[in-house]
Amino acid sequence: MSWTLELATRWSERLLALSVFLQAIELLLARRAWVDDGVWSWPILKREHEVLPSPLRWLFSLVLPERPFLGLVLLEAAAALAFGLGVGAVAPFLLFAEVAVCVRFRGTFNGGSDTLTVLTTLSFAFAWLLGGAEHPLVGKACLGYIAVQLTLSYFIAGLAKLKEADWRSGAALRGFVRSRQYGAPPFVRRLLDGERRCQLLSWCVLLFECGFPLAWLDPRLCTALIALGLAFHLGNWLVFGLNRFVFAWAAAYPALLFGSQLVASAR
Repeated sequence: MSWTLELATRWSERLLALSVFLQAIELLLARRAWVDDGVWSWPILKREHEVLPSPLRWLFSLVLPERPFLGLVLLEAAAALAFGLGVGAVAPFLLFAEVAVCVRFRGTFNGGSDTLTVLTTLSFAFAWLLGGAEHPLVGKACLGYIAVQLTLSYFIAGLAKLKEADWRSGAALRGFVRSRQYGAPPFVRRLLDGERRCQLLSWCVLLFECGFPLAWLDPRLCTALIALGLAFHLGNWLVFGLNRFVFAWAAAYPALLFGSQLVASAR
């Protein structure tokens, strides 16, 4: 399959729209946690913003209390649907909404998946401001930025794990599986109960993440690594409940496929 600039852009936009829409729905379903008497109560969280410049405090006081935040999330869901239908003009608003959500929940609501979503949305927002992702130069820069961030997300995570003895021995993975916080299914806990199995699977993860930059060498290798990445995130969803990672990373995959193909054609 040939990944043209138009095709990669369109698929990345659609998958990003789906990811943001599902995130907004999750926030709406978890509303009880961020109402004024919830665990993420705005009257409590706003005290942490006293160190910010007054213009930012004023802006956050307008959009982050319970009722306006509800409106923001509803608008974000609607804007995500519009973006998926090709309305690129909503990209700057999606970026603003994603950053506001991160600020509301003291950094990020769901860790790395929110970070990659912000970076992907940032790229499309700037692309629209510079004339649209359909412009050849702007589009290539947009997808290139996403592809590089995607590659670094795996590579840096792999290096960080590689430095940890618990990851090299498999103890870290076994700890995650046994943790009540993630609630891994009983058959997974039984399957990974042995040290050797955990160590083998840990090294599979380490080699995959550290070797992910090889995706730039050949489009076929890129496709294979993306397939592994998708399987990796689906597995994390099924075992640990980390559903957001599937959609956040899927939105960046078309950019990498296009970038790998572009590098191959230039050789």
